[in-house]
Amino acid sequence: MKVNSLKLLYFRNYDGVNLNFHSSLNIFVGNNANGKTNIIEALFLMSLGKSFRAKSDVECIKIGEMATCVSCNLTKDNIQKDIMLAINNKGKNIKVSGIKRNKIYEFVGELNTVLFSPDDLQLIKGSPSIRRSFIDREFYQFSKIYHKYSLIYKHILKQRNSFLKNMRKNKNDNNLKSYLEVLSLQLAKLSLYITKKRYEFIQKISKIASENVMKISDNNEVLEIRYKSSILEALQTPYSKINSIDEKMVCNAMMDKFKDDILYGSTKIGIHHDDLIFLINGLEAKKYASQGQQKTIVLALKLAEIEFLKNSTGTFPILLLDDVLSELDKIRQKKLLDIIDSKIQTFITTPTLNDIKKEFLENSNIFYIKEGKIYNNLVSEE
Repeated sequence: MKVNSLKLLYFRNYDGVNLNFHSSLNIFVGNNANGKTNIIEALFLMSLGKSFRAKSDVECIKIGEMATCVSCNLTKDNIQKDIMLAINNKGKNIKVSGIKRNKIYEFVGELNTVLFSPDDLQLIKGSPSIRRSFIDREFYQFSKIYHKYSLIYKHILKQRNSFLKNMRKNKNDNNLKSYLEVLSLQLAKLSLYITKKRYEFIQKISKIASENVMKISDNNEVLEIRYKSSILEALQTPYSKINSIDEKMVCNAMMDKFKDDILYGSTKIGIHHDDLIFLINGLEAKKYASQGQQKTIVLALKLAEIEFLKNSTGTFPILLLDDVLSELDKIRQKKLLDIIDSKIQTFITTPTLNDIKKEFLENSNIFYIKEGKIYNNLVSEE
């Protein structure tokens, strides 16, 4: 998979830009706040349909403008495709090779990416939602069913939580309780499917990431990743027995807590409470890992993401490295840069070229960015 070109119109600090990319390595050089990350963000937007740093899509629109449009041409399985995504205050408009995609899950997966940014270092010590997003982001790129079920789950969860708040005055009304059970059964079905998929994913990626940690640490550190499921904990079921659970069991567990749910106005059992536990040499990384060990784990995960997506889709994803070289020491930099070859198209943002080997620079496209202007012999500004 390769991105051949990228066009931006009124995106962040850019008016109009047309970029043509190298099939292997593309480097964006410039000081902070000049627009380097905006390029990475645009590529990520083409992949997942949303920004990795904006809470609202409209934040991507250049100040003073009404809309933005991002488009790219890519080659996947020897077939060229055009992707276009436009954003205004009414929503998104997405087309793939001229055909409109009405649902986000119909579009995601056309371009597969692995993003490594400084914020990813929060994977270990940040909130559980960051780790859940890490899992979901992987699945969205190759499983439309998982993506669809995830969106439906969020919608029904919102309905159930709203209904719980309305039940506070009538919590003994059997009709209301019956409707709550209907919502709970719908959530239970979706929760069980997603829990099983997440557990399978963690088993696979844990093995790959553990091998990576051993290599990076010269066999001094052992990584273990555990999936923490609120459903399995509520049912007191071992993870090895996950296939013995049915949706009715999950629904019953949720309904057993309905009085507490009404009290707090939220659902206490479900995939939205799940988490990942990282253990390094048997100790919980969130509490005991050094900063260097945390970076090793995250780097190992990112390398594992590449291999996992390659195994799942049959093609290498695009690698996006947003200003992370300065966050890594020389050893970890080398481990990361060693994976860069012609098979993986890589995009790097950096304030300086000093951290990048000369042999890489000889086979790359280098873009210099200053105050929203991009300078390169393969770039034109409109």
